[in-house]
Amino acid sequence: MSGGPVNQQIDILELKDLEREYILARSRLTLAQQDPSSAAIAGGASSAEMVTLLVQTGLFDIALMLCQTFNLSLTPVFEGLTFKCINLQYKGDQDQTEAWNWLAANQLPSVITTKECSATDEAWRLLAYYLENHPSQNAEYHRCVISKLLSHSIPQPDWLVNAHKVIDAAALLRLYLNYDQLQSASELVLEYVDAMLGKGYQYFGIERPLSATASLVWLPYTSIDQLLRSLSESQINEKMYKNLKDKLADYHRLVEQSSRHKLMAR
Repeated sequence: MSGGPVNQQIDILELKDLEREYILARSRLTLAQQDPSSAAIAGGASSAEMVTLLVQTGLFDIALMLCQTFNLSLTPVFEGLTFKCINLQYKGDQDQTEAWNWLAANQLPSVITTKECSATDEAWRLLAYYLENHPSQNAEYHRCVISKLLSHSIPQPDWLVNAHKVIDAAALLRLYLNYDQLQSASELVLEYVDAMLGKGYQYFGIERPLSATASLVWLPYTSIDQLLRSLSESQINEKMYKNLKDKLADYHRLVEQSSRHKLMAR
């Protein structure tokens, strides 16, 4: 006696699906070779779980490739690498040998292995390389890195701060305020206003500084008001508060002159 017809579901895989599975399988193999203890976990891990495992092991190149293949956020990669940079910065020589091992597994152009260059330097350089070569909307990855550093009370490298100034100085100011970094926030606003008045404007991505004829440039007034309130409540920051008020007064005078000039021109 024959049974009824058997329903069979046929999955049709496109080439991109096969490529994804291949890249996922290859990342599992590389992880197992680099860290044999993770082989059992990696076998059934999803793409997102694999990114976490790869980051923990220091295989950042492969983690980035996996994120791009499966359209995942790169944030875990930047957070993981930043955390490794922090550990290397403050744990000294004990992690240097291990760090050179995972650094060697990532393809940083022109790796420097001289005595003058430490694994810590190379880790920061790898982070800078990734930020430069993986731009994000509204400086998302720069913000992620700086936030991680601020949360651990780690000073930000000049190159990182300077890059964020060009992309989105207002977002950088909000970050400083979120972490109660009043000194850094005040210095940033002073530099920003100076840039609008013509001093170092190119470092903030401003095409033309404020003048009698140039278009007005927007200031993040909400964040600046918040900063002024915080400074006014602290006796320690009296001088900074006065400097900031004086600088803003200079800016507002020029804005008024520019506005009058435009009205007269009409």
